Amino acid sequence: MENATMTVSMPARPTLGALICALMLATLAPMSARAQDEERAPPYTAPNSQIRFGNSALFRNLIPPATLEQQASDEYAQIIHDAERNKTLLGNDNPLVKRVRDITTHEIPFALKWNDRAKNWKWEINVIKSPEVRMYCLPGGKIVVYSGLIDKLHLNDNEIGMMIGHEIAHALREHARERLGRQQAQQLSSGTMPQLFGFTDYGSQPLGIGDQLLAMKYAPADETEADVIGSEIASRAGYDPRAAVTLWNKIDTATRHSDNGFIWMHPYGPERRQDLLKRLPDMMPLYAKAVGKSIDQLPNYGGLGRFKKGGR
Repeated sequence: MENATMTVSMPARPTLGALICALMLATLAPMSARAQDEERAPPYTAPNSQIRFGNSALFRNLIPPATLEQQASDEYAQIIHDAERNKTLLGNDNPLVKRVRDITTHEIPFALKWNDRAKNWKWEINVIKSPEVRMYCLPGGKIVVYSGLIDKLHLNDNEIGMMIGHEIAHALREHARERLGRQQAQQLSSGTMPQLFGFTDYGSQPLGIGDQLLAMKYAPADETEADVIGSEIASRAGYDPRAAVTLWNKIDTATRHSDNGFIWMHPYGPERRQDLLKRLPDMMPLYAKAVGKSIDQLPNYGGLGRFKKGGR
């Protein structure tokens, strides 16, 4: 990954830092109530048009994308190093690794339109042998899958495709960057000048976000956006969007009683399940086209019945 570093010079007078802080406070203060409303009730936009949920970009802009991607890459390298040392990193010739990489490779071309930076990401996909039901796509396209997700839940390729699409969508839409930006804004509004605004060299001053990236709890708006975009990516790549419903039902059953488990990080309930079903009329034509069939020719899937043109 290219080494992207941003340097900000010290101001000539100490009062400049106070001025910038005051300006940021003035900008962020009126956003707080509005941002909470966005998380509770994001607007619905059909997946065939550009999706935007509120003013999340205002928070994302508090952290330079190149900085976050570089630090995510460093965190990923450490994860892989630890797995190699513990002999839990599955090799390139492992069938599960080949399976996951093949599915991801099919999806990446359909993901690039959602983020201009993604065209230059150095995508990496690895699988770690572990009983954990977990996976993530870090900023910059670094994907880690824990074997327990697939082995314990007995996921088929369609479900893996939906899972990978969902996690890729989180990275493409920079949800982690937004979450971390919100934390920076909270520090700023509480009177604590975060290091990001300390007029230092971004590249030489880590944000210390490794643990936060790996345990990020997403908001309902994040999950909605990742469901829509992830399903579109996977459907265009030839994976059945109905699998999103069976996938999240399995994950919910397996992890609902786990503190800070996967379903805690990705909130799921009846409303989100219904939302996945509601979006199928948009997704099924994309999937049918990808597999070279008409919608009426598609077989039953996961107890959801046949899907006919115009609805279920």
